[in-house]
Amino acid sequence: MRAALLAISAALALPVVAQPADLIPWMTGARLVELLGDVDQAKVHWGPDSPFRSRAIAAEYFGMANREFVHGYIQAVHDATEGKAWCWSEKYKPKPDELEADARLALLRMPDTQLKRNAADLIVEVWRKTWPCTGDYGRKQ
Repeated sequence: MRAALLAISAALALPVVAQPADLIPWMTGARLVELLGDVDQAKVHWGPDSPFRSRAIAAEYFGMANREFVHGYIQAVHDATEGKAWCWSEKYKPKPDELEADARLALLRMPDTQLKRNAADLIVEVWRKTWPCTGDYGRKQ
């Protein structure tokens, strides 16, 4: 009985070991840049029963929703990494709109090869260069 349990456990563990080491990130820099752009009207699924009066209005709405998603993504990266990977301090006082603008601009300027990487990592690298951590970690309340 014990041998059978060990064999089953080993068989279940094998697929975990066999996963590829270089998994593609869920949100790449390229995907985030794509979400920053305008939505192509021709690619919008639209019909007479759509809540939008026209394909152009639907594309505009989806573009706005994408930009709001990017805004939320950048804010989440901010909350998860501030004081750990980059720092707000008396010397460096970035405002939220500055952080977001720097992240967006840097992503738009990056080469395609770099944009294949994780978007959060790319954003943090930009912020770390501009707002490095020194001995004064974290935001003062």
